[in-house]
Amino acid sequence: MGALTFFSLLCAANAAFAQAQAQSLDNVLEAYARALGGRAAIDAIQNREIEAKLHHGAKVTYYWAKPDKVLRLSQGTKEGYDGGSTWFLSKKKKLTKAPKAEQQWLEIYANPLRYLHMKDLYSEVDPAPGEQVDGEAMDVLVAPNNIGSTKFYFDKISHLLVRIEEIGVTSAYYKQVTIFSEFKPVDGVQFPFRIEHRSEEPGGNHQDLRISKVEQNIDLNPEIFAKPQLSNVTLGGKR
Repeated sequence: MGALTFFSLLCAANAAFAQAQAQSLDNVLEAYARALGGRAAIDAIQNREIEAKLHHGAKVTYYWAKPDKVLRLSQGTKEGYDGGSTWFLSKKKKLTKAPKAEQQWLEIYANPLRYLHMKDLYSEVDPAPGEQVDGEAMDVLVAPNNIGSTKFYFDKISHLLVRIEEIGVTSAYYKQVTIFSEFKPVDGVQFPFRIEHRSEEPGGNHQDLRISKVEQNIDLNPEIFAKPQLSNVTLGGKR
């Protein structure tokens, strides 16, 4: 084996070894916080309004208020999480209880920065060996879920959370993938203007949310997050 070939193989081995080393949990999250714009800037956000459109789908508006209240408006329907329950109000004003899984998706779409507080969201989360996704090096964190695990991928260059893979959400066999991309600064904070959700489960849908507008710390009536009373339904919005 020639010296140049040996040197090339050694460099490749060293690169692979460096890639496989797991960063500490605190290091990954602190780098993520700095990449977003800093914890102080993010924690100063009290509420948010998002205007978006599902690819080949309807326009949608999200309202979010700290810590986790969400309202979703689309085509005359309302869906919300009031801090205790998730509900859906149809065009015909039929109120139903939404599946618990809907709460997670409401929060992800309305507040994708929530993972900065990952230690509060998950009782157990640990670093894992680095991986590559589409040729890009990633730092990885992993947390157990009901019957599987959830993996979080942070780009090693930007330090932003760009991908979540979950096995065990609905089945131990099928993967759910969420992708955050097209980050843009909003009030000094990097915000993903595209959020994709893909499901490998048979019949699972692919949602592609394209965000057009984000406003934060707006004058927002907190009553819009309340579960509607059918005897007196009030369509919410800004005051």
